[in-house]
Amino acid sequence: MPAEPELRKQWKTTPIRISGRSRSPCCRVPTFLVQSMEGGFVTRNCSKCGEKDTLPEDVFMEIDLWVECPECRERMNPTMIRRNYGYVCPSCHCEVFLAELIPSWQDIVG
Repeated sequence: MPAEPELRKQWKTTPIRISGRSRSPCCRVPTFLVQSMEGGFVTRNCSKCGEKDTLPEDVFMEIDLWVECPECRERMNPTMIRRNYGYVCPSCHCEVFLAELIPSWQDIVG
């Protein structure tokens, strides 16, 4: 069950910045996540120079985001949903793609 369209619009207004193992290979600074193409593909971009890099699955699974289920308000678990990163609610099984939570790269650079 997907989240409501208005909630999706709100989520996409602010980049999610991550650090730890996801430091940029170019400048060694924290990165931010963006939806880099239609269909939900997500990259991590350098917060200093903007260089983009793929987000490995193991790094995604280690990101400690608290994503609240829009239906029952429980914490959602990171997972793969139809070959894309996402979150699923353990109680009501609501699904949210990571790409729904972050801005498009066009909104960041343009």
